[in-house]
Amino acid sequence: MARAKWINQAAAIPYRVVGPGHVEVLVVTSRSGKWTVPKGSLKPHMTPEEMAALEALEEAGVLGQVEAAVGQFTYEKGGREQVVRVFPLRVERQLDRWQEEEVRLRAWVPIAEAHRFVVRRAVQQLVIRLRHRLLSSSHRVARPKLRLVG
Repeated sequence: MARAKWINQAAAIPYRVVGPGHVEVLVVTSRSGKWTVPKGSLKPHMTPEEMAALEALEEAGVLGQVEAAVGQFTYEKGGREQVVRVFPLRVERQLDRWQEEEVRLRAWVPIAEAHRFVVRRAVQQLVIRLRHRLLSSSHRVARPKLRLVG
């Protein structure tokens, strides 16, 4: 039997509905300048959902509702495997100033194009999975049903 992996990081895929059939995802630059989504290590007193929301606030300057996880991915950092749980975050407010604005850029991109911006393949797949979820009639954002452009 495979051993369960310990979740030690959380990430958010911030998104907004900008009109009928139009959804955008907010991407940010990593400290190395590559496009990604907000992500960080869990703190002992926080749930992965709370951590995803905090990272979205600190790294992208957005507040919103965290939704059910869209998946997870693993990568190696400092010789240790990092397991990252990823949550969509429906943006309700975007701040003009935020904690990491001096070290990160942010950009809204159409959800159909967002997977082309992020470098890590696993994150690309989760963005695509989120797009499919939003197209699903069973998801609350999809009422009325979204027609995504792109």
